[in-house]
Amino acid sequence: MVVRSQSSAAGVLALLSEPDALFKQHALKALNPLVPRFWAEISEHIALIESLYESDDLPKDARDSAALLASKVYYYLGEYDESLSFALGAGNAFEAEARAVGSEEYVETVVSKAIDRYIQLRTAEQTGSKAEAVDPRLQNIIEGIFSRCIEDGEYKQAIGIALESRRLDVISGIYTQTHDLSLLTYSMEAVLDTGFSLVYRDQVLRFLFPLFPEVSTKEGATHVHTLTRLLVTLADSSLTVPLFLSLIPKNTLLSYQLAFDLVEGGARDYLDTVRSELPEGDEETKPIFDKLRSIFTGQESVKIYLEFLKRNNKTDHLILKHTKDVLESRSSIYHTALTLQNAFMHAGTTSDQFLRDNLEWLALASNWSKFSATAGLGVIHKGYFEQGMTILGPYLPSGEGESTMQGAAYSEGGALYALGLISAGCGSGVTEYLRDTLKSAQGEVVQHGAALGLEHGDFEDLKTTLFTDSAVAGEAAGYAMGLIMLGTAAAEPVQEMLTYARETNHEKIIRGLAIGVAFVFYSRQEEANSTVKLLLAEKDPILRYGGVYTLALAYAGTANNDAVRQLLHIAVSDVSDDVRRAAVTSLAFLLFKNPSQVPRIVQLLSESYNPHVRCGATLALGIACAGTGLQDAVEILEPMTKDSVDFVRQGAFIALGMILVEQSEASSPSLASTRALYTKVVSDKHEDPVARFGASIGQGLIDAGGRNVTISLLSRAGSRNTNAIVGMVMFCQFWYWYPLAHCACLAFEPTGIIGLDADLKVPKFEFTSNARPSLFAYPASTKPPKKETVAKVATAVLSTTAKVKAREKKKAAEEGMDLDEVKKEGDGDAEMKEETPAVSGDISPITGSISNLAEEPKVPAKVTRKSEPSSEMLPNFSRVTPAQLAYISFPAEGRYQPVRPVSNRPVAKAPKGGKVSNLAPQRSAGGGGILMLVDLRPDEEGEFLDLSPPPPIVDAAANGTAVAGPHIALDESAPEADTPEPFEVLNEAIDPEHVASRLQKYDIICAMRERTKFPADVLERLPNLKLLITTGMINRGIDVTFAKERGIMVSGTSSQGNSTMEHIWAIILATVRYIALEDKNIKQNNPQWQTVVPFGLSGKTLGLLGVGGLGSHTAQIAKVFGMRVLGWSPHLTPERAAQAGVEFASSKEELMKQSDVLSVHMVSAPSTRGIIGQAELALMKKTAFLINTSRGPLVDEAALIDVLREEKIAGAGLDVYDIEPLPLQHPLRALKNVTLSPHNGYANDTSYQVSGFFKDIVDDILAFLDGSPVRVLG
Repeated sequence: MVVRSQSSAAGVLALLSEPDALFKQHALKALNPLVPRFWAEISEHIALIESLYESDDLPKDARDSAALLASKVYYYLGEYDESLSFALGAGNAFEAEARAVGSEEYVETVVSKAIDRYIQLRTAEQTGSKAEAVDPRLQNIIEGIFSRCIEDGEYKQAIGIALESRRLDVISGIYTQTHDLSLLTYSMEAVLDTGFSLVYRDQVLRFLFPLFPEVSTKEGATHVHTLTRLLVTLADSSLTVPLFLSLIPKNTLLSYQLAFDLVEGGARDYLDTVRSELPEGDEETKPIFDKLRSIFTGQESVKIYLEFLKRNNKTDHLILKHTKDVLESRSSIYHTALTLQNAFMHAGTTSDQFLRDNLEWLALASNWSKFSATAGLGVIHKGYFEQGMTILGPYLPSGEGESTMQGAAYSEGGALYALGLISAGCGSGVTEYLRDTLKSAQGEVVQHGAALGLEHGDFEDLKTTLFTDSAVAGEAAGYAMGLIMLGTAAAEPVQEMLTYARETNHEKIIRGLAIGVAFVFYSRQEEANSTVKLLLAEKDPILRYGGVYTLALAYAGTANNDAVRQLLHIAVSDVSDDVRRAAVTSLAFLLFKNPSQVPRIVQLLSESYNPHVRCGATLALGIACAGTGLQDAVEILEPMTKDSVDFVRQGAFIALGMILVEQSEASSPSLASTRALYTKVVSDKHEDPVARFGASIGQGLIDAGGRNVTISLLSRAGSRNTNAIVGMVMFCQFWYWYPLAHCACLAFEPTGIIGLDADLKVPKFEFTSNARPSLFAYPASTKPPKKETVAKVATAVLSTTAKVKAREKKKAAEEGMDLDEVKKEGDGDAEMKEETPAVSGDISPITGSISNLAEEPKVPAKVTRKSEPSSEMLPNFSRVTPAQLAYISFPAEGRYQPVRPVSNRPVAKAPKGGKVSNLAPQRSAGGGGILMLVDLRPDEEGEFLDLSPPPPIVDAAANGTAVAGPHIALDESAPEADTPEPFEVLNEAIDPEHVASRLQKYDIICAMRERTKFPADVLERLPNLKLLITTGMINRGIDVTFAKERGIMVSGTSSQGNSTMEHIWAIILATVRYIALEDKNIKQNNPQWQTVVPFGLSGKTLGLLGVGGLGSHTAQIAKVFGMRVLGWSPHLTPERAAQAGVEFASSKEELMKQSDVLSVHMVSAPSTRGIIGQAELALMKKTAFLINTSRGPLVDEAALIDVLREEKIAGAGLDVYDIEPLPLQHPLRALKNVTLSPHNGYANDTSYQVSGFFKDIVDDILAFLDGSPVRVLG
C-alpha cells in the first residue's frame, strides 16, 4: 500500500505561533525537510521565522534551525544573498545540512555564493575601496574550503580561489607543502590568461618569482620556460639582471639560453635596459657578459634565423610562375598580388631569383604597384640588416635629395619602407637615417615610406609630417606615432592625435591616427577603458573603428570576457559595416592563446546576412588559428570560399593560407584540396579580381618563408609576440591600402631546432623525431606540365559513303586499274559503325574479363605501401614545426644535450596512422628555436656547420626530386602489404570534398549504414574504388545507379534478429512508464519511493506515421497490449491500411489529434524532412508521447524541444537526432520528459558476431575478389 504523501505544511507552520517554545523547536526541525516541496507556503511566514532566529527565548540549536530554514526558503525564492546571510548564522545546522542527502544543490549554491562574497570583500579591501569587513563566520567557511581542497589534493582549485580572493599566502603554503613546480606554473598561467588587473597581475608575478628554485643545468632547468614568460611579462630589469648574475659563471650555457629566450618575446626597451645594466665582469666573466650583451641586441638571433631560412629554402617557383602566367601583369591589383605572393614565399630567404628572372614583369609596375614591389624586397631580405643599405642602395633617395625622375618617388618610398622591414626587431642603426630622410623629404610618397619604416623615432618629427595635412604622408605618420609610443598609454600624445583626427577632413589620416591610438594602449588593459569608451561613442565611424582596435590591443591575448562581449555587441549593432567587420576580426587578437575556442565563437557570425561580418569572421579565424591546421576552422572557411560576395571569398582564401601554413597532407586532410582550389581560382579568368587577389596571397602565406616559418601571435616563451600582433593589425589594413599587407611578415616565425655550443657555433649532430616522416614532411614540389603529342584522329563518315567507295574499289579492280591508284585503307575516312567485341559475354567493368567464360580465376594484385619508419633522425638546423616539437628527443648517448627541455610537453610518439593536428593549437607550450647545447665529450674534436658562405638557392620545383607514391605489386611474390593504419573515427559529419580526398587511395570501402554519404559527385572523385560495401541491404546515402555506371560494385550485408522492432517497443515502454526517470531517482537516493504515475497502454491509441514493414509489425504488438492502432502516410490507402491491420486516418492532422502514442516509421527524403513540425506538434494531446526511431530530420527538432520544455506533450522517446552523436551541450540532454538512446535501434549482439555485419563484409570482399560478388545492390 502506497503511503499518502503530505499535501501541506500548514499544520506544522501553525506550531510556530504556539506560545510553548518546545512546539516552536519541533516545528523548526520538522519544516526543514519540507522546504523543497512547500517553500512557497513556508515563505509566507518568513518574517516569523526570522524573528525566531533573533529571539533570545529559544536555545541556540533552535535559532540555528530557524536560520537554516530561512536560508533554504530564500534559496528557493532566488534571493541568494539573503540565503547566504542566514546560512552563516545557521552554524552547526548548516554543517549538518551539508551532509544530508538531497541538499547538495542548495549547499553548493550557498558555498559558491560565500566564495563570491569573500572574493568581492577581499578585492575591495586590497584595492583600497570602501568595503565592509569580512564576516568571521564567512572567513571560517572559506578557510574550511581551503583546508578540504588541500587535504583532498585539489590544489589547483584552492589556488584558483586564492588568486581570486587575493590570498597569496595560500599559494605559498601549498607550494611549501608540495614543492610542486607545476603548481607555480599553473598560478602564473592563471593570472596571465584570465581577466585580472595589471596591478594585481604584476603583484602576483612578483610574489611567485622568488618561490621558484634556482635554475641549474644539473636539475634539468625544467622551469626555464615559465621563468622566461614571467620575466618577459614583468619586463623588470631589477629581477632579470640578478638572475643572470646568479647563473654566471657556473651555468653559463643556461644564461645564454635564457637570454635567447628573452629576446624571443621581450620588448625592445626592456632588452636594452637589461643589456645596459649587465656588469663588465672580471677577467673570467667579461667574455660571458660580452656575449650576453651581443645576444640582447637581438642581432645574434636574427642572423641565425636568417641563415636557417636561407639554407632550408624550399620555395616552389612553379607556383609563382603559374600565377605570373595566368594573372594579367598590366593590372595593378594582379601585379600587387604576385608581388605579395613572391614576398611572402621568399620572406627572410634573401632569394630574389624570381625577380631577376622576371625583370620584364617587374618593369610593368607603376606608381603604387612600384612602391609595393620595392617594399617586397624588405620582406624577402627581412633580417639581413647588415646588408640592408647595400641591397636597397639603388632605390633609396640619394644624398642630394629626392629624384626628379617620373615615378622614382614610388621606388624611393618603397625602399624606405623595405629598409624598416629588413631591420624590424634588430635594433639596428637605420632609425637615424629614416628620421633624417623623413625630415628632409618634400614628396608625400617618400614621407609615407620613411614613416612606415620607422620603428623608433621622435614624436615631434612625425607631428610635423602630420600637420602638412597630406593624406598619404599623414596616414603613415599616424601609424608611426602609435608604433613609437607602443604600449606607453601616454595621455598627452593620444589627446593630440585625437584632436587632429577630429579636425582633418582626410579619411586616410583619421584611420592612421585611430590605429595609432590603438597601438599606444597595447597591453594596457583597464588603463585603456576610458579612451575606448570615448572612441566608441564618436559619430565618425573611422574613430569607432579605431576604438574597436584599441579595445582589442589593450586586452590582447587575455580573452577578457567583457572585451569579447563588447566586440560581439558591436559586431551586430554598429551602423558602420567597417566597424562591424573590424569588431569580428579583433576577436582574434583577444583569443589567439586559445585558438580552438574561436571557431565556436565566430560560427554564427560566419553565417551572418552582412558580408562584412562574414569577412571579419574569416580573418578572425585565420589570425587566431594561424599555423594550427585546426580542422574546425577549416570546415567553417571552406564553404565561405564559395560565398556570393567577392571580398568574403578573398578573406576565406587568405585565412586558409594562414591556418594551413606548415601543415602536411598527412596531418591536414584539407591541404591538398586547398592548394588545388588556389590554383583553380587564380587561373579562372571569370573569377572576380578581388577573390583572385585573395587566393594569390593565400598561396604566399601557405608556403611562407620558403616553407620554414609559421604564423603565430605567441612567442616561443608563451608570451605575446608584440611584433607579430603589430604586424597582423597592420596587415588587416590592406582592405584600404595594399602596401600594408607586407607587414604580415612580422608575424612569420622560423620553426626549427638550431643547436649552439658555448662559442655560439653550430655543431653537426642529429636528434630524433618520434613520428612518421610524412606527418611533418615538406609538401611535394609542383610537377611541370607534360607536353602531350596530338594524335591524328580519323575522320568519321557515313556508312553509305563507305559502301559507295567499296563499290568503286571493286569496279576498278575488275577493270584492271592499278591498285596503287586507289586510296589506301586507313588514309581515308573511318566508317561510323558499331564496334563488336571479339567474343560474346558480359564484360566485367573491373577486370575486363568475360564473366560467363570458364576461365581460371586470376589472383588479384596485392596492394602494398612502401613501409614508413615510425621515427626519423634529423640534422641540426632542420625544420621542426610547432606540432612536431612534442615528438623531438635527443638520443641519450648523443654527444650534445640541450640545457633546457625542447618543449614543455613530454616527448610523445605518434601512432602510425595517427594525426597530430590536434596538438597544433597548443602553441603556448614554448620550445624549439635556438637551443644551447652541453658538450658531453668536450675533449673530442667537433664538426661545425660553416655559416659564412651563403649556400646556392635551390629551386625546389626544378630539382628533379619526386616523392615516392604508394607501390602496387603486380606479382604474387611481392611482399605482403603493411599492417593497415588505425581507423580514423569521425564524430561529426564531413562534407563530400573531404570524403573524397580521404578515401581516394582505396580500392574497397566499407560504409557503416548511412553515416557517410556516397552521392554521384563523391563517387566520381574516387578513381580507385572498385567495391563499396554497406551494412544492411538498403542505403539511401549511396547513389547505386551512378555507381553501377562507373563500374563500382555495391554489396550489402544481412541483418540478424529483430533489433529495430525490439528497440521500438523498448523505447515506447521506457518512455510511457518513465523507466529512465525512476531509475535515476532510485540511484540518486531520492527518499520519495515513487515519483510519477506510469501511462497505461490498454485502450489507448497508437498512431503510426508510416505503415511499412516496421509499422505493420509495430501494430501487431500494439494489439497485444489492447491498443487501438491508427495509421497514415502520404501514400497510404484504406486498402493497404486494412491489409496491415490498422485503421486508416483521413489526414495527418487527424492522426496527430487522436494518437496517445505517435511512432514515426518514415524514410528520410527531401519530401519527408520536417514532416512533423510546429503545427503538427501543436495538434497533439497534452498527455501524448512522440516516439522517433527512424531518422532525426523527420521531426523539427527545435519545435520538439519547445513543446517538451513547455510540457505541451507528456514526453518523447528518441533514438535518432539531427546531429549524431548528440552534442554534449544539446538541450535534449537536459530535458526530464524525454527518453534518449544513442541510435542503436539497428544493433544487437548478433549483428556484430560471427553471423552478423562483419562476417558478411568479409564474405563480400572475398566473393568480389573471386569474381563472383554476392548481395549486390541495384
